[in-house]
Amino acid sequence: MNRRLLLLVVLVLLGGLAWWISSRSGPSTLDRPLSDFAVADTAGVTRIYIADKQGRHIDLKRTDRGWSLNDTFMAKPHDVTMLLRTFKRVEVKSPVPKAAEAHTLRVMGAASKKVEIYEGGDVPSKIWIVGHGTQDHFGTYMLLEKPGEGRSNAPFIMGMGGFIGTLFQRFHTKLDDWRDTEVYRFTDQRELATVELRTPLAPANSYRIDQDPDGRFSLLDHQGRPYAFDTVLVHGAVLSLKQVNFERIERLKRTTRDSLLGATPSHILQITDRTGKKNTTKIWYLPYTGPAPTFDRAQPLFDDIRMYALVQDTLVVVMQRPQLERVLQPISGFMR
Repeated sequence: MNRRLLLLVVLVLLGGLAWWISSRSGPSTLDRPLSDFAVADTAGVTRIYIADKQGRHIDLKRTDRGWSLNDTFMAKPHDVTMLLRTFKRVEVKSPVPKAAEAHTLRVMGAASKKVEIYEGGDVPSKIWIVGHGTQDHFGTYMLLEKPGEGRSNAPFIMGMGGFIGTLFQRFHTKLDDWRDTEVYRFTDQRELATVELRTPLAPANSYRIDQDPDGRFSLLDHQGRPYAFDTVLVHGAVLSLKQVNFERIERLKRTTRDSLLGATPSHILQITDRTGKKNTTKIWYLPYTGPAPTFDRAQPLFDDIRMYALVQDTLVVVMQRPQLERVLQPISGFMR
């Protein structure tokens, strides 16, 4: 009797040891495929973590202000929304044929991305292994893993309802491409207190617009003197600042960047909100590099579409000139 009891205790201990080792090892491969990739309620997604084989990662977290990026920046709302839409609408197009499974898994092992989807808590609810596109570019090879349950033993060709193409581009890991491009944003125009434009090479073109809490404007010239103005024109300039975004981050070579920042800006635009917070943007026009004009027209000095700007104190970006056209005009542009 004692021998049987001892044997039972040993078996229980060995079983417990096996479970402990299994629980602390990497994800096990299931003997069945997992195909429930979709997330039914994306409003419950609190974090998205994307990692590639080169060691780069993107960590998106839902906050009261929007989605944070790597705990440092804010992420582009549009790109996060596109991910959430993908989580909800993704669907299996077909399983990978058995004869192609081994090759597909080898390619995925070399170049896939891991996408962890969190729905609260510190453990992801699902992990997608996102691979390459199919030869016809109508599908994307993917594997599913569920923490605590294991990883699927077979990949699937995935797509999305109402969408033709591959999905892997949505899970990129380039930090600059994920950063929010917002420069100015005012949900209520009256939150903006002051717009001050300085034009260092032509000081007389500079001006300052003040707006009181009731939305009434005053306009001052570069010497601080009141200037007669058309209210509609001033209102139009202020309204154009309601939401301004840059086009892209420009990573210049160090010598080029130093040369740009050492040059006199074309404009210095300072926006002050109702709380007193200041937002300063330095702007440099780009030299014209387009085709030569016809003989009866002079060649422009500057590119009329794009310009360089320094935002957030240290970030060099490319901005669209037309979106700030009404703000960058000289003070005479507001004349009655």
